[in-house]
Amino acid sequence: MTALSSAQEELLFSRTLLLEDLDEAALSRLRQSRVLVIGAGGLGCPVALYLAAGGVGHLHWVDGDLVNLSNLPRQVLFGPADEGQPKVLVGAAALGRLAPQCQVQASAVQADAHNLPDWIAEADLVVDCTDQFETRQLINRLCHRLGRRLVMASVIQWSGQLLLLDPLDPTAGCYACLFDPTTQQADAACGAFGVFSTAAGLVGLMQAHEALKWLAGLPVQTGLLRLVDSRSLEIQAVRVLRHSGCSVCAGRPAGL
Repeated sequence: MTALSSAQEELLFSRTLLLEDLDEAALSRLRQSRVLVIGAGGLGCPVALYLAAGGVGHLHWVDGDLVNLSNLPRQVLFGPADEGQPKVLVGAAALGRLAPQCQVQASAVQADAHNLPDWIAEADLVVDCTDQFETRQLINRLCHRLGRRLVMASVIQWSGQLLLLDPLDPTAGCYACLFDPTTQQADAACGAFGVFSTAAGLVGLMQAHEALKWLAGLPVQTGLLRLVDSRSLEIQAVRVLRHSGCSVCAGRPAGL
């Protein structure tokens, strides 16, 4: 992280501080926050960029994939010269130039049951930008067990989903309440079904937007699944209630 003088920092965030809802205390909460971003694709790139530029102090970015030319229309932190390089290492270097005030830790490995528990425990907020059903279930399960707030999203073709989960909310359900982990699910990879580049950018920005609000102490709506149609720009919302038979959150307090 590059240290800024108080005058530089005041100028850097001057437009943010003009908002009536935000003050120095909110900005301080952002600067002191630690965020774990899992995934460096069409969602992870805008999420990491706007969290770093928006005031988050420490960003841990995890992804084991390499840059491919087919990524470039929607993964805008990468360019043709980066082909074959680890995404998070290329992305971290870009963030170092664009938002040097943010400390970026890059882990060029796949998130799994061995590394995620410690990484999630260290975070104030987890942002899930993955595209694998089993990985999402694992992240949801660990965040509930460890009492960590979670911002999840997905995007395919023209459609996206956004969900904020707070394990301390006694009524809201979790990802497993919405999608039964024992049910066979086919991963909707963009390589098979396609994705419009700005649909990914739009949903990723919504993730970053809600994450920054949450970290700054502003009101957010948890347990509400937002269904985004990027073609029509329509957004629908569905309440996610705790399921009595959920294997993750039913019958036990959050964080246990």
